[in-house]
Amino acid sequence: MDPGYASLAAPAALALVGFLSMSDLFSTSWYRVADAVPRLRTQARVFRHVYRGEVWHLVQDLGSGKFLRLNPAAYHVVALIDGVRPLEEIWQHACEALGEEAPSQDDVIHLLGQLHQANVLVSNRLPDIEELEERRERNWKQRLKQYIANPMALRFPLIDPDRFLTRLMPLFPRWALPWMLLVWLALVGMGLFLTLRHWGDITADITRLIFTPEYVLMLLIVFPLLKAIHEIGHGIAIKLFGGQCHEMGMMLLVLMPIPYVDASHATAFLNKYQRILVGGAGMMIELAIASVALWLWTMAEPGLMRVFLHEVVLVAGVSTLLFNINPLLRLDGYYMLSDWLEIPNLGQKSNRYFGHVLKKYVLRAKKHLNPPETEHGEAPWLFSYSVLSFLYRMFIVTVIVLFVAQQLFFIGMLLAAWAIYMMLVLPLGKSLKAAWFDPALAEKRGRLVSASTGFVLVMAYLILLVPLPAATAVEGVTWMSERSQLRAPASCFGLQVLANPGPVMRGQPLVVCEDELLDMALAELQAKRDEHLADLARADRQDRVLAMNIREELAYTEASIADLQRRLANLEVLSPHAGRFVLASRRDFVGRFWQRGDIMGYVVDPERFTLMVVVPQRDANRVREDLRKVSLQAADTPGRLHSARLVREVPAATDELPSMALSLQGGGRIGVNPQPDSEGMPRALQQLFVLELTLDDPEPISAFLGQRVHVRFAHSPEPLGRQIYRVVRDVFAERFLI
Repeated sequence: MDPGYASLAAPAALALVGFLSMSDLFSTSWYRVADAVPRLRTQARVFRHVYRGEVWHLVQDLGSGKFLRLNPAAYHVVALIDGVRPLEEIWQHACEALGEEAPSQDDVIHLLGQLHQANVLVSNRLPDIEELEERRERNWKQRLKQYIANPMALRFPLIDPDRFLTRLMPLFPRWALPWMLLVWLALVGMGLFLTLRHWGDITADITRLIFTPEYVLMLLIVFPLLKAIHEIGHGIAIKLFGGQCHEMGMMLLVLMPIPYVDASHATAFLNKYQRILVGGAGMMIELAIASVALWLWTMAEPGLMRVFLHEVVLVAGVSTLLFNINPLLRLDGYYMLSDWLEIPNLGQKSNRYFGHVLKKYVLRAKKHLNPPETEHGEAPWLFSYSVLSFLYRMFIVTVIVLFVAQQLFFIGMLLAAWAIYMMLVLPLGKSLKAAWFDPALAEKRGRLVSASTGFVLVMAYLILLVPLPAATAVEGVTWMSERSQLRAPASCFGLQVLANPGPVMRGQPLVVCEDELLDMALAELQAKRDEHLADLARADRQDRVLAMNIREELAYTEASIADLQRRLANLEVLSPHAGRFVLASRRDFVGRFWQRGDIMGYVVDPERFTLMVVVPQRDANRVREDLRKVSLQAADTPGRLHSARLVREVPAATDELPSMALSLQGGGRIGVNPQPDSEGMPRALQQLFVLELTLDDPEPISAFLGQRVHVRFAHSPEPLGRQIYRVVRDVFAERFLI
């Protein structure tokens, strides 16, 4: 839940008061309150709102920030409460003025109870000290329940930021609001232009960078800082339109500390666009900061400052667009959508409407069925939002629980149990209890039981018996044999590319290097050979023993010359076989220094093209024993599937990685042990099985040699329950060696 608007979504913060018909006008409890003289507290304020053409009034307790929403008939009664008229006179006046729309005595009592609970009503009677203490304790428990009810977002109020925000207001005069909006549009437009222009640089190696120590450290600094500015933006917008902000604290969102402010006072704003602007103020500030950071990032030199700016762009831009603006989560986008649709309390109202649909069309209830008040065009929005928001929340909770469980297993399991109970079991139990005692379903309890039982049986059938596709998803790397790799024959500089990338024949010259030291050594030996030849010509006529020694030295020199000539000839790299020539780095080949053994390129031969795939130990047996089909797609071409088959597997588990492209640092999924092996090679944190695949049609992805591929091993279909059991069993086996 968005901390900036958290209190608006609390059920106790916004009560909808309705009235029954005239069929039950009098109440047996009326004599107890008829002579009471009620009045509104001085801290109560009344605001007039128009929702979809209908006038409503909001009563707010300025102390707590709670709201009570009143329809016209309820407001007529509240307007007569002046601390002078007794309740009997107020009711009689309402009956005369409203006629058939007049409330019953029970309705008035219920209204007074709502006002009393909202702490905006007092009377001429002495207060009941015990009742006040019970109310205080009840309010405290209710507030505590709101803070801990969502296990994914625990809120802890800390300070009252109103004075601080008041001091900031001279920096944001209201008359300058149109100019500030123009500046914001200019900044965001500049940020969008820079994003499109530098998109490749911004996203290059992003999956590798975010796991580096520099980015992790910067995330711990940038994320809370930006979110604090985000929440201050909500507070500034509230103060800008005359509201108040009296609560700021810290929320643990999936164990990540994030600041929040209570922006419930924005509900009192008459203009819905002001309320929308309050909801979007935090996102607007973040996007402006992201634009400025991106502009500075394009000019920054490599270093921590560039990392900091890149992190700001990612957090302020991505988190805003993917999370805050999403209306299916109780974040800024939800409240903006609610205000735009003019449907206050959209989440609760959509759930009530969905319950009404179930009663009417599933349980076929007809008597005592009170449909929720909806305006023209609201029903599709309410039904769609109820279904989509529930499914999306369950999806988000599942993803978060799995993520936490992978990092902190016990905390993840506790979090999962808490989330299932608070967000599924408890609401379902309350709904069934309310349905059982609902007068509209009194005659439909048999249908309720049968429908609930049928739903449970259908879900059990779908989960336990209906086979669903099952697969194991892993990663691999495209691979070629050693013969297909063009390695530098010696330490040399690139001189010339002799063949264009593409089809080549066996023995065709591809590239040539130069080594000036070899050329100089060859020239020196050739000169030395000429000297030996001249000395030999003189010695043959004067000293045969000396001539014999010179011949030995000459033979050694000629052998050295032949070796150097052979090494120089090897600097011209030939194609080892027919195939397609792929140069590792064509642009910077010429002039680049290559160490001996460096891979300069490849000659791709479809017959020698394979893929090395790593499978975690827990999935190895299933891949061996139940393999129906293998498909894959290259990381650079998602959506293009290719079929493959298993040709070989390493019989024993190993922690050696075929390629760093499969590691977290290379953009893959496998964690790397910080301690390399004795030969300095990287090791995986878990035991892996290496499988070799061959493509049925390797040509389409042969250009992605040495890069990651996503591989899917299809298994025999099995029910969802069986798949979940398998995952849980493997996790326990891995964690506890069971």
